[in-house]
Amino acid sequence: MKNKFIPVDNDLNKAIAFANTLDNNNIRNVQRIKQKEFYIPTLDVITKLQDEGWKISGVAEQRGKNRKITSNYVQLQHPDFAVQNSKGKNEAFTSITLSNSCNGNRPLQMSLGMFRQVCTNGLIRFDQHAETEKIKHIEVNARDLDRFVVSMNGKADKLLTEVNEMKHKGLSIEDMRKLAREAASLRYTNLDEINIDDLFAVNRVEDESNDLWTVFNRIQENLTHDVKNMNEDIRLNQQLFSLVENFA
Repeated sequence: MKNKFIPVDNDLNKAIAFANTLDNNNIRNVQRIKQKEFYIPTLDVITKLQDEGWKISGVAEQRGKNRKITSNYVQLQHPDFAVQNSKGKNEAFTSITLSNSCNGNRPLQMSLGMFRQVCTNGLIRFDQHAETEKIKHIEVNARDLDRFVVSMNGKADKLLTEVNEMKHKGLSIEDMRKLAREAASLRYTNLDEINIDDLFAVNRVEDESNDLWTVFNRIQENLTHDVKNMNEDIRLNQQLFSLVENFA
């Protein structure tokens, strides 16, 4: 799956250069978008997460029908919360995806998930969102933003434990078909239009294992690789992770 985010290597200046609306002055003075009174800038959340050890991995923006930028997106990784493969090397990192509307009409979201390193092409693929904080642009949240940020490390540790448990749960071919069918129903109404077995097909040697974590990654990649809308991608990934949690 092609990376939807522009890599910035934890460089805040580079992040703003590639996603101008991270600078709130750009939203107000260049985009000329009117914001809610207690609008929470994405940049404020980023700097607080960096203080907690999170590093910016990529940024993106999305335009509306009038070509104005409507939302910005930032993904961060935490080096202390990593999933390791059988050789003891890091294969994925706990991540946070920030999504924020430029006008504040939709809540700022902090979605917890995993980045998985795809060794064959060097890209980082977003795997899933496990838990989401929706922060409305209101006075109490703007004043008490730290409350949302400081809780993310504890949630990341819990997610890492869940993923490691998935790596020890093997699936039969019947299990894989059941999981793939339930996953497909999250996106398609007519399942006769797709080949269910294609959803858990192996695309690279690193994904040959049939444990729940690896099979889930194969299904996620094959099911979402052509989703273009960022909000739809986040929604689908949230539902997919809820599905695999219940399956576990």
